[in-house]
Amino acid sequence: MAFKSRKGLLIFGVLVAVLLLIWVGLGLGEEQEEEAVSVGAVAPNFILEDLSGERVELKEVYRKHQLTLVNFWATWCPPCKREIPDLVAFYRKYQGEGVEILAVNAWEDSSLEQLQTFVASAEMEFPVLLDGEGETVKKYNIRAIPTTLFIDQSGRIKEIFMGALTSNQLETRLQKYLAE
Repeated sequence: MAFKSRKGLLIFGVLVAVLLLIWVGLGLGEEQEEEAVSVGAVAPNFILEDLSGERVELKEVYRKHQLTLVNFWATWCPPCKREIPDLVAFYRKYQGEGVEILAVNAWEDSSLEQLQTFVASAEMEFPVLLDGEGETVKKYNIRAIPTTLFIDQSGRIKEIFMGALTSNQLETRLQKYLAE
């Protein structure tokens, strides 16, 4: 009789272990529910604070605009600094025509005051968002800055561009994506 109860206990233990592994596996699958960040996928939503402390939600922005650019950048990044004047000019020209830029500040070591001073001197009129914990950078799998995503009104990623964009590149993409 002792043999039967040990065997039953062992089977019960194995069954519990298998069910636990299945449960954990299903739980991990739920965490990875969002589509991978790639062209054609829906851009993962995020909510970040701007420089004045207001919360900005990506999906609320792209739903209101024909084309939204999400630009990952930092003040210490030379290519980022090089593209800012082109982004500013592009924004000034097209913000009234359904274009928005969200500048997500990544991997920054400056204080809020230093960042505000930089943004003011660079005349960055578009929303500058703080990703202090790096959650959005991780979510988007950003490996280098500047990186810019072009997102349409339905939230689909049209392009992921790594490197500094020029005025001509911005204009070409605007015409291409608004024509679709």
